[in-house]
Amino acid sequence: MCGIAGFLRFGPSPFDPHAVLHRMGEALHHRGPDDGGVYFRDGAGLAHRRLSVVDPEGGAQPFVSEDGRTVLVLNGEIYNHDELRNELAQRGHPFRTRSDTEVLLRLYEEMGIACIGRLRGMFSFALYDHRERRLWVARDRIGVKPLYYVQHADEFAFGSELKSLLEYPGVSRAVDERSIDDFFTFGYVPSPRTVMNGISKLEAGNFLLVTERGVERTQYWDLDFTPRESGGRTPSDVELRRSLEEAVAEQLGADVPVGALLSGGIDSTAVLGFMAERMSGSTPSFTASFPGTRDEDRECAKVAAERYGSRWHEVEVSEPSVELLDRMAWHFDEPFADPSAVPTFVLCEGARKQVTVCLSGDGGDESFGGYRRYRDNETRRAIRRLVPNHRAGAVLAAAGRAVPDGRWLPKPLRLRPLLRLAAVEPRLAYSGEMSICDEASKQRLYRGTFRLALAGHDSLSVVRACFDRSARWDSTSQLQYVDFKTYLADGILTKVDRASMAHGLEVRVPLLDHALVELVARLPSSSKVAWGRGKRHLVRSLRGIVPPRILHRKKRGFTPPLNRWLEGGVGSLFERRVLAEDSFVSRFLDTDAVRSLWNDHRARIVDRAQLIWSILVLETWGRRFL
Repeated sequence: MCGIAGFLRFGPSPFDPHAVLHRMGEALHHRGPDDGGVYFRDGAGLAHRRLSVVDPEGGAQPFVSEDGRTVLVLNGEIYNHDELRNELAQRGHPFRTRSDTEVLLRLYEEMGIACIGRLRGMFSFALYDHRERRLWVARDRIGVKPLYYVQHADEFAFGSELKSLLEYPGVSRAVDERSIDDFFTFGYVPSPRTVMNGISKLEAGNFLLVTERGVERTQYWDLDFTPRESGGRTPSDVELRRSLEEAVAEQLGADVPVGALLSGGIDSTAVLGFMAERMSGSTPSFTASFPGTRDEDRECAKVAAERYGSRWHEVEVSEPSVELLDRMAWHFDEPFADPSAVPTFVLCEGARKQVTVCLSGDGGDESFGGYRRYRDNETRRAIRRLVPNHRAGAVLAAAGRAVPDGRWLPKPLRLRPLLRLAAVEPRLAYSGEMSICDEASKQRLYRGTFRLALAGHDSLSVVRACFDRSARWDSTSQLQYVDFKTYLADGILTKVDRASMAHGLEVRVPLLDHALVELVARLPSSSKVAWGRGKRHLVRSLRGIVPPRILHRKKRGFTPPLNRWLEGGVGSLFERRVLAEDSFVSRFLDTDAVRSLWNDHRARIVDRAQLIWSILVLETWGRRFL
């Protein structure tokens, strides 16, 4: 795992290219504390910061071919590099290292950019071909590793993090106001937009070709939920288990200590179980806990660690300090409102004291159908089948208003919420669930000048575009597709990357191995979610591997005690920073409306903890970057 940066200029450089490359690289020092290097020739500059994980002695970058034609910087891991190296060696390619970087360069020499289809891993890379005078910049299929870029008339620059691009001459720090609206909708800024004007994020599964003619973007991979053709065999529980085991086993290769991030849920427990089968000795595991709370996750993590003989480390997460929030704002680059970023950041810091690499269970919910919204949608689909499609919404909404509330009944028998749920179209239900700040709240909070600046902007257009692209699939598959393209790539994986790389910890996500994801995506939705239960196929395949207490526990979010934090020092910080006359957020939000929101929350008239936290996050980011 590393940090990469660089640029390509087609005219004379009005600056010292080596000095700029060093600054861009140093901005990423935390991602690669072990080594660094820069390269510049004929307008092409590359910088690299290295976290030594495989072949510490031989994997230095930028990596240049013997004839000087190609030069490469790679962030991430190519898990099948040994297999690819053997193939290439048999065809006469020489190797001078054991690194996956050299494998990628040799593969490009043989296949060109088509080589990306052979890679199994998490990566972003930049490769310059001097003979062709072209720069290739690529990101992995799922979006585990980040890549930012900026394009001007005769120059192009890129970096693993936004802050490295801010070291490139002429890059503006002007805020894109549309991104602020996006942030208050999702809690993050969806790709390809970023919080700063002119800087973009490369979307997952895409690569760029940069030449004198300009920049061309190509999507080389997309997720396909098309069911297998009639008669196609669904993988058995044993076959799915074997695929899971192979995905974990392939990601264990390292020349440094390896451990596991253990949440106490089914996904991370399964990963730890498969690790224990393959690794010699006791596998270290790390769990975040919240002192003074009833922490079921902690108890289940302890059960899992005992089951597999893991050396378990509990990392206590206290209320975040001002210093911690400021550090996180710097490392996350863009405002990021998920409060679970705090325990993730603290957990990774604790894990790095023991290991250099950790495997996690991230991606299991999106792939195997773990979220409640998938279960709710299957209920919605079942009810809507009973009503003519063209009238379903109106009929079910009317029925929901007519039936008794039934609060005294068990939840599955309460007809009013079931009918109201079924009345809402999936894309509207999804947009409502994923929005931190609804339109009514935006009208109250946004300053008039900010609303005018947003005229014509629709933050939910990214969600609608994903629904449109997935219209040929059933609605549960659509929800999973949208999650993969937005919430997972720009939310969950961004959180894990920034929180881990802030401390030089490499986190691998075996449940997002693209071959495994492709296999599971084409399973029928009913095999993943049905009868109010998610991850059905996964649960069956893990019997005997995962302890029953964990296998059958309800899905829980990784949620810190946010309301308790707001009653303490975090709330005081909100008052000092956000409600100050010179606050950063006052550019966008009406201070009196924000104060009213805060007072209503403190008086427990309405719980707006998530929105209040989001406003504080934006304020902290603005003070750190602008």
